[in-house]
Amino acid sequence: MPQFTRAEAEALLPRVRPLLEDLKRRKATYDARPSPPVASEIEALLRELAELRVEVKDLDSGLIDFRTQRSGEEVYLCWRLGEGDRIAWWHTLEGGFAARRPLVEN
Repeated sequence: MPQFTRAEAEALLPRVRPLLEDLKRRKATYDARPSPPVASEIEALLRELAELRVEVKDLDSGLIDFRTQRSGEEVYLCWRLGEGDRIAWWHTLEGGFAARRPLVEN
């Protein structure tokens, strides 16, 4: 599976953020009134994010992960809408959002 450095993942945030905001809006629209056209729009946005190698974890909050290596282990860099221009969290592949830990600057 392709992996990101923190710098590479952060460089994608300006491109990813508007896609996630659009995805969140369309999901809210779909939740209020499901329709095939809106479902197709959601699927198209998810495909676009997948092409960027971004793993969408929660549509409602704009939660995403980027695979990376940390101390020889494959883990996720974790970010969600509203967390700014830096990725400050990571977690194991199995851990999920609840297991997020802060990235420590070296």
